[in-house]
Amino acid sequence: MIIKGLKILIVDDEVDLCQVLSWDFEDCGAIVSLANSGNQAISLLKEEQFDVILTDIKMPDGDGIELLDFVYQNKIDLKAIYLMTGYSDYPVEKLSEKGMKKLFKKPVDTESILEDIKSL
Repeated sequence: MIIKGLKILIVDDEVDLCQVLSWDFEDCGAIVSLANSGNQAISLLKEEQFDVILTDIKMPDGDGIELLDFVYQNKIDLKAIYLMTGYSDYPVEKLSEKGMKKLFKKPVDTESILEDIKSL
């Protein structure tokens, strides 16, 4: 299954990582928007609808947990929200309760993310 037409929001303060992920998803037919902080992502979510969010956890100006909380509290309809981190000290159960589909460790394996998205 191709992810053609799927609207994906990628959120990370590492601009290069956002761009690389964007190219990978666009090559599969997705429509990609980028944000470099949780607060930028929240602003985008107030303006348009996305199917999937892929966000880093640790970022200045609004982190991924705050973004997850915003999505959860505002009951934003998504197919999935994925979190990425270089750290392993996050309570996966609590994040899952708020709607996180999966936690990916950095450095991220784009193929694993794509496979998970394709299974939606």
